[in-house]
Amino acid sequence: MKDMIRKHKKVSNSLFSLLISGVALTLFTTTADAKVRGECSNCHTMHNSQNGNSMAWDNSPEATEFLTRGGCVGCHAQNTSQRIITLGLSEIPQVSHTDPGGDLAAGNFGYLSGIKGSGASDAKGHNVVDLGNLDDTFTGSAPVEIPGGIKQSFHDDGYVVGANDLTCAGTNGCHGYRMTSRGSGLPALAGSHHNDVEGQCDVADDSYNSYRFLIGVRGYENQTDKWQNVSPASHNEYYGSTSPPKLGCSGGDTVDCHGGPTPSIQPPTNTISGFCATCHGNFHTLSVGAGNDTNSNSGGIGADILSPFIRHPTDIVIKNEGEYTGYTTYNVNAPVGRTTVPASASSLVVPGTDVVTCLSCHMAHASDYPDMLRWDYEGMLAHDSGGDVGQGCFICHTTKDDY
Repeated sequence: MKDMIRKHKKVSNSLFSLLISGVALTLFTTTADAKVRGECSNCHTMHNSQNGNSMAWDNSPEATEFLTRGGCVGCHAQNTSQRIITLGLSEIPQVSHTDPGGDLAAGNFGYLSGIKGSGASDAKGHNVVDLGNLDDTFTGSAPVEIPGGIKQSFHDDGYVVGANDLTCAGTNGCHGYRMTSRGSGLPALAGSHHNDVEGQCDVADDSYNSYRFLIGVRGYENQTDKWQNVSPASHNEYYGSTSPPKLGCSGGDTVDCHGGPTPSIQPPTNTISGFCATCHGNFHTLSVGAGNDTNSNSGGIGADILSPFIRHPTDIVIKNEGEYTGYTTYNVNAPVGRTTVPASASSLVVPGTDVVTCLSCHMAHASDYPDMLRWDYEGMLAHDSGGDVGQGCFICHTTKDDY
């Protein structure tokens, strides 16, 4: 009898150990899944030469940092017919492609070059020099040329980015560390892909755990359809606040973009709109701090978060009154921000709680419309029975298209 009890205990302990190991394995697998997976050779090459041929994605004879087969553009802007390239276990999202099935959540630089859409135009997106898309309407390096720019935009150690040297990542870009000591391109992203935190990004104290490697930005990255906004139930969630700050470097009642846990430029409120404001400050801030004005009409969105505004507000609550109460089902053509970072996507919009963001109207990379808008602004006809009913501006302003 005692032997049976001992055997039972031994079996029970073995099962318990197996269960615990299984839990540990599950946790490890879940964590590992958030990082880049697949064959090392999908992304890296030892000498950038195989049988005398270049191993770079674009066949460039030039080797790149960290033994990669390409920089930001070489990996993510291959001008393919697919918006997501699959190589074994590896998936590579594409920001310049001809896929007729749609674009990724941030848009498609292909609209700038004209490989997709209604025709090439520099006005359709951010003109990153990595892609060779320079906007010839910006001829100098003065910060006033940045639309809605404030004098200290994109600066570190006195450096100010010009309109003709905007890059994907680094000092002059959006992704990774934005500081001169890390440079531009891949060095600004070092370690991010292999440490990537996907899904709920609610810490954002480093590049790898920030939303889409936008340092300091919180949010939720869609896990159902990666990198995409496809339906009310499957989309990214953007973090927003109930009031934009006063941006400036003069102290007093202003806040600057250097107050985070790292010396990298980042949004002081951790919101996606605040991130845009580190360059386009006048389109977001309540007012511009002393010494930051670049023209005589730089009062931000206005003096406070109450109507009337002088610029369309962001990081303010959608009113729970009047026409705004009609927007209750999430529309990927007018994304809203959440004041807490969710762990999953929600198909509900809650007026009085959810907020307006820059991405409610604009794409981050490029769209087929001027100014990166999500729809044809000139095609929005108030109180008309045309095809714009319930679209574009009227997703939020639900009664202004009543016929």
